[in-house]
Amino acid sequence: MPEGVKVEEVGDGGSASAVGVDLVGRRLLRVGEVDVTGMLFDDVMSQLIDAESPVAVEFDGPGEPMFEVGTSVGITVIQEGKETVTIESKVGENLRTVLLENKVELYRGLKKKMGNCGGGGQCTFCAVDFVEEEGWEPRSEYEDNKISKYPSTVRL
Repeated sequence: MPEGVKVEEVGDGGSASAVGVDLVGRRLLRVGEVDVTGMLFDDVMSQLIDAESPVAVEFDGPGEPMFEVGTSVGITVIQEGKETVTIESKVGENLRTVLLENKVELYRGLKKKMGNCGGGGQCTFCAVDFVEEEGWEPRSEYEDNKISKYPSTVRL
């Protein structure tokens, strides 16, 4: 079960919307002097409810991306039985699309070729394993759920 609280959305007119900082995607770190990063959601909510008013809260920062969107990068493709190739791409481009456009075989076997979801993240047939994942965002919760049987270096 995941621990901690991450802001998924901020309602209009609520106290969080008046902060003047985009909180979506940030994790709640502290309520008052209490570290809440390892707590379950209900326990974090209890801390917020029981805290003295005004509530002092601390969120993580937006995080600086390692590479700006649009930065040119090389993607090295290593496939068993094939020559290693490096493909030029840009940060922010869809990896599946880039690989397919460069004739990288993502779908081995007729079932995968005929039954893939076209990049919708449903079939998991195009999952790739990163040997080095520097600069990539951490695997999302959705990916964790869909491809939990694979190591954390595998991505959709």
